[in-house]
Amino acid sequence: NKLNALNKPVLLDLVEGACRILIEQAFPVVEQLLNVGSETMKIKQYETELKVQSKELIKTQRDLVAVQEELLKIQRELLKKREDEISAVQSTAQQEIKSFASVLEKECASALAPKKIQSAIVAASEDRGCNIIVHGLEELKDSGNSDELETQIKALFSELDEAPKVISAERLGKISSSARPVKVVFRSRNAQMSIMSKKSLLKGNDKFGKVFLSPDRTVEERRERKQLVVELKEKVKRSPGTHYIIRGNRVLVAPRD
Repeated sequence: NKLNALNKPVLLDLVEGACRILIEQAFPVVEQLLNVGSETMKIKQYETELKVQSKELIKTQRDLVAVQEELLKIQRELLKKREDEISAVQSTAQQEIKSFASVLEKECASALAPKKIQSAIVAASEDRGCNIIVHGLEELKDSGNSDELETQIKALFSELDEAPKVISAERLGKISSSARPVKVVFRSRNAQMSIMSKKSLLKGNDKFGKVFLSPDRTVEERRERKQLVVELKEKVKRSPGTHYIIRGNRVLVAPRD
């Protein structure tokens, strides 16, 4: 007990010193442990933040994909609408073309009907060289009587000592106060030429003195003939003593007998 009583202060000092040493040595370790814990918490916090950001990034990516899909859908709808519009325009154009073709076909069919075709062929193939036009031939009251007209024509040609084969004879134009010209069609050019060569014999004829004959001219030929007649009249005015005639497409001085 005495020993214990003697050593108690010492022991307390020793224990206190040991505790102080232990505390001094343990404090850095504890501090390190605390720091490690703090870093661990920070790491866990970073991990949590990364997870949140990762989730947000994934969500953003999904939203972007959804937007892209919506854009593709709109593009497809626009393309389909454009195709429908083009198809509608093509359909309308085709219908209009068919309608126009139908109208054109009907018009052509009407214009080229058998009778019209035949008339066109006859008109195109008709040889004006076989025709003459008789001017000034008296028009009887019964002007529609072809027999009477044929009788008049035969009498006229008889005055020229001619009896040609006549295919047809008809009055031209509408009935008026003056006698309408008569178109006479011969069987041949020779007959026409023979009659025309004797037309001057009608001058001074008691019965047919007012009748004169001319070729069956086209509209253009009649226009040219009219100009030649005007030219002839002008020359006659300038030179009353000169006799002029029309030969071909020129006005010439008639040869002296």
